Amino acid sequence: MSNTNRPVPPASAVWSNPSPMRFDGRTEKRVTMAIPVSLVFADKLRVPDQAVTVNVSPHGARVATSRRWLREEEPRLVLSSGEIRMRAKVVYCETLIDGHFCIGLKFLSASMNWKPA
Repeated sequence: MSNTNRPVPPASAVWSNPSPMRFDGRTEKRVTMAIPVSLVFADKLRVPDQAVTVNVSPHGARVATSRRWLREEEPRLVLSSGEIRMRAKVVYCETLIDGHFCIGLKFLSASMNWKPA
């Protein structure tokens, strides 16, 4: 079943999720930052998944999306400006109470310097 036509979840749905994040052993602090992004596959012709970050760090991000992602999938995270494309790996996918999803991404290509708009 494809969720490509579903809108990006509103920020209120993302932050009201009662599901705890599972980040045992994390040494890097994440910063809450909502940034519109797209998730695309470089090697496949698919419609980009429009999403929004929930929190970010130099080496990863938690992203709210309308599509269920599988662990180990490797999308590219593209900022809405199209300027930056980060290779990433999905490390988890959680279902939100409204049927949307939050995924954890680990950047593979480099670290990211997030700057608020």
